[in-house]
Amino acid sequence: MPPIRVVVADDDLSFRGALVDVLEDDPRFVVVGIAGTGDELMQLVDRQDPDVVLLDIRMPGGGPEAARRLTRTVDPATGGSTGPVVVAVSAQVGANGILAMLRAGATGYLGKGRLGAQLPDLVARTLDGEVVLAVPGAVDALRQLLADAPAPTTSDVP
Repeated sequence: MPPIRVVVADDDLSFRGALVDVLEDDPRFVVVGIAGTGDELMQLVDRQDPDVVLLDIRMPGGGPEAARRLTRTVDPATGGSTGPVVVAVSAQVGANGILAMLRAGATGYLGKGRLGAQLPDLVARTLDGEVVLAVPGAVDALRQLLADAPAPTTSDVP
């Protein structure tokens, strides 16, 4: 199985380095690029075609706008995104930030202070189709998302 190709995008050099170190210690991953701005990120993604982008939501040119740009290309055959899986990484743990990233196409939202050695497994799970919300505000975000959604009808239930 080929390694999972990752781009790490964060404007904090030391945190970005820590993410790279943790991922590169796991043989399932190869970091194919690092970016400190949204412009650098888009150029890297075009050149490297990563499987996953770890995206800081507060870096210049990052956040929901970058997530939308990365996930907006749709495969006409499947209806799914042809871009990389986007996993938000942030110290912001409020429901509004989480919802903004999910609505922009992110598949995961990870709290910066809570990653450590579990980071590779969390990222791998997003590639398996799981939505991973490893952040304290996740419950509030899901409750708000459900409150905003129309109620399902009996015809929606299999």
